[in-house]
Amino acid sequence: MTAFKVMRLPVRAIEISTVKRASSEMDRIGVDPAGIRIMAPKQFHYNLKVEGLTPAQANVLKQEILSAGGEAAIAKGAASCSVPYTGAIVSGTLKQLRILIDKLGVQSFGLPEVALSISEALQNASRHSFTIKGRSRVWSAGRRTLIMGILNVTPDSFYDGGRYMEESRAVERALEMAEEGADWIDVGGESTRPGAQPVQEAEELKRVIPVVEALSKKGIAVSIDTTKAAVAKEALKSGAEIVNDVSAMTMDSAMESVCAEFRCPVVLMHMRGTPETMQLDTGYTDLMGEVFGYLLERLDSAVKAGIDPESLIIDPGIGFGKSREGSIELISNLSELRTLGKPILVGPSRKTFIGKTLGEDGDAGLTGTLAVLALAVRNGARILRVHDVREARRVAAMADEIRNAALEEGPLT
Repeated sequence: MTAFKVMRLPVRAIEISTVKRASSEMDRIGVDPAGIRIMAPKQFHYNLKVEGLTPAQANVLKQEILSAGGEAAIAKGAASCSVPYTGAIVSGTLKQLRILIDKLGVQSFGLPEVALSISEALQNASRHSFTIKGRSRVWSAGRRTLIMGILNVTPDSFYDGGRYMEESRAVERALEMAEEGADWIDVGGESTRPGAQPVQEAEELKRVIPVVEALSKKGIAVSIDTTKAAVAKEALKSGAEIVNDVSAMTMDSAMESVCAEFRCPVVLMHMRGTPETMQLDTGYTDLMGEVFGYLLERLDSAVKAGIDPESLIIDPGIGFGKSREGSIELISNLSELRTLGKPILVGPSRKTFIGKTLGEDGDAGLTGTLAVLALAVRNGARILRVHDVREARRVAAMADEIRNAALEEGPLT
């Protein structure tokens, strides 16, 4: 009997996220150029989670995506209409999803609106560059990640509380961060650490306005970290470019009108409760779904208030009403927020979840932060809010290089 040697063939999973990668891989095996053009759209696969569908909408959606060769998972009670609403996880290639969009667009039951939402999500998922228009300057958040330097003029912030209460020291630190590569400085006069007590408006103004004025006169771009409309207004009048509101403009009903009046960029962050209470409830049935839905609602509210949609920035609120596991989940799934179509800001700098993961020794906060920052950039972050600007700038530069190589020419849309 003759023994035959079995040769194991080289089989590898390849990541195809750009037209260039799809075309080059097919070209390497000798695919005809005409075939490449036909097959490229079939190599981009998406899983889209649609929420709030009626059973009628869900059943038609499932039928149409199945007819296009894709798939949709819906609640078991949707077919019998025994549930009032259902989500759907729609899976398919770009070509199949385009067919679905076209078919839903001519249906009834509010399905044209569903089609529009799916189309917008696909467009946003492929968007990698943003232009942020400040009041006197413009930033490009795309191939180069932006760095926001943290400057707390507070006595009780968790990491640098009390270091920069004197105006001269605060200005000196801001200038140092600008030299290290910060694109702008985030000045805050009220601690948002877990359990922090609120600060009176007059005291907050006393802390931040002299610093904002001094930095603006020196040509340093400033964002004001506040939830109070009066503080934001005075800071903007003093030269601030951006408002960073951890409450996403919910703690002060006048904040939206102030930001609309000054036509400034706004950072909208997800937080459950207030800094004083946020860590009392960190359990979520669907963390990513809640953060996504909340940010979507706040974006819509901001636009209705007259704020330029292209001036809005989103922040998932790492550590704000999140457990250690929740913060890690947000970083791991950060790319899901890209379908909101806004630049994503993350602020994990030296936070508790890093210390809990690596231990509380002095180096853990910095090294852990840098690891999180690199992964955040790879997963879609375009702005990093940090204490350690020099180190963050270097990590971002390396992460940008890797990310940009993967995204060159952009995905097929």
